[in-house]
Amino acid sequence: MIVTAAVSTTVSEVSAQESAAELLDLMAATPVADRRRAALRCRAIEAWLPLARHLAHRYSGRGEPTDDLVQTATVGLIKAVDKFDPDRGVDFAGYAIPTIIGEIKRHFRDRTWSVRVPRRLQELRLAITEANSTLTHTLGRSPTVADIAVHLG
Repeated sequence: MIVTAAVSTTVSEVSAQESAAELLDLMAATPVADRRRAALRCRAIEAWLPLARHLAHRYSGRGEPTDDLVQTATVGLIKAVDKFDPDRGVDFAGYAIPTIIGEIKRHFRDRTWSVRVPRRLQELRLAITEANSTLTHTLGRSPTVADIAVHLG
């Protein structure tokens, strides 16, 4: 019984991907000025949303809310749908996955800039600042790196 459920899930996933791919083919065949093209675009995006969600969940737990990652992945999906050219002979998933992942990575690069500095290095920075001040008064000049290293041991 479990095997049957797994097979039916796989078959339904394959047929869903085929229909999503067919939507993209129909959209590409429809002229840009045709009003039906916008509806096909929306349906194609909705059909491929599970892929975007799956890729977003792969990057969850890295300091960004999952909802933000899903939204970013959806933006990547929209870009992939808009720029996809089925005449090139490439499968849409093969084109969309790098596009979506690139958008997610760009999100991390743009939004997460804070770095957690280990406590030991924070304390060392404070000690260097204090040693710099002390040695400046003692030596009567700016201390060199070697002076600070000798002072701190």
